[in-house]
Amino acid sequence: MNIHDLEAFVAVVETGSIVGASARLNLTQPGVTRRVQNLEEQLATHLLDRQSKPLKPTASGREAYEHGRRVLRSLEDLKAGVSPDGEARGEFRLGIMPYLSTSALSEPLDSLRAAFPRLTLKITSSLSPRLVEQVLHSEIDAVAVCLA
Repeated sequence: MNIHDLEAFVAVVETGSIVGASARLNLTQPGVTRRVQNLEEQLATHLLDRQSKPLKPTASGREAYEHGRRVLRSLEDLKAGVSPDGEARGEFRLGIMPYLSTSALSEPLDSLRAAFPRLTLKITSSLSPRLVEQVLHSEIDAVAVCLA
């Protein structure tokens, strides 16, 4: 199985189109299509419902997408974690509740940035139930919520 085929499939699912995936990956549309077809051949199943607009994954495709996203995230973590100087780097995805975004977390986030300058913070704002769901699906790494 080729990691580039998996990247193309995940990009198609996330963008909902071959065009969007080709733009994200800087590939031609036929190149993206071929990579998805290669993955489908490897897995011996159709992964996309090509009749739907935007493109949607089939039942097998949804399963492949979830696994594929985790594999790609693990590879990103591996690349980020292997550093000659041992310094933390990569992306840290934090989910926060809307009213925490500017007030309570600005100082801790500034401290985190100062302590780990090679770490990229990606902050998502949403309500607690959605944030918990995102953590469970490995879409974000951690959440900051207010418990009352």
